[in-house]
Amino acid sequence: MTMSDPTTSDPTMVRTPMPAAGPALRALYRLVLRHQVTTARLALFALVAGVSLVVALLVGSRSADRLADTTGFVAVLGLGLIVPVVSLVLGSAALGEWIDDETLVYVWLRPVRRLWIALGATAAALTVSVPVTVIPLTAAAAIGSGGDLDVVTGTLVSTLWASVAYTGLFVLAGLVLRRALLWGLVYVFVWEFFVARSGAGAGRLSINTYAASLLARFTDVDLPLAERALWTSYLVPVAVAAVALALTTWRLNRASVA
Repeated sequence: MTMSDPTTSDPTMVRTPMPAAGPALRALYRLVLRHQVTTARLALFALVAGVSLVVALLVGSRSADRLADTTGFVAVLGLGLIVPVVSLVLGSAALGEWIDDETLVYVWLRPVRRLWIALGATAAALTVSVPVTVIPLTAAAAIGSGGDLDVVTGTLVSTLWASVAYTGLFVLAGLVLRRALLWGLVYVFVWEFFVARSGAGAGRLSINTYAASLLARFTDVDLPLAERALWTSYLVPVAVAAVALALTTWRLNRASVA
């Protein structure tokens, strides 16, 4: 991205008035949303739902402690793998695909506040990532636990909070990193799965530990590194998403698009 904003490079040019926030945000949201669901992603989402339900059925039929085993399944497979990977696929593509095919310039040159671009992209990614992760995992938790309300509620809340944080973070990554999908997978599998689990200090920098702490609090099941206070478990994932949105806006404001 190498071109500077023409309205700032030439002081004689007249700035085009910004459109109203509502219509601009809705248009950007719909534009990103149309590109979020592809055949390949639909296949991935179907696989996610299928794997979740099959594992839940196995847990429910063979486990001696359905509550603990279902909670463990949600923590490891759900919060550790499904939520971050789905959020990565959708979040990194929200703005990243526009950079890859060099169409971001057409949006960037419009008289639209950069906040609306960032917010529209994040909202569109969340519109898909939240139901794709939360609904199958919550249904799987209900099947595996035999309908235990604490497990179901804990799964719903923890996967929702994790999805919000991861999606916001990966929208930013898609904007600032080349091959964001690859780097995101490195982050998920190296940092979240291994480094963050090596000690409490690294765990504080892991989104997973805050979501797992919410799940553990609802279910009273001990989970590795699920030691965060309740208020921080609610606050930190939302703060991550808010900071990521602010940084995405800042990057769009400073970027120049070829």
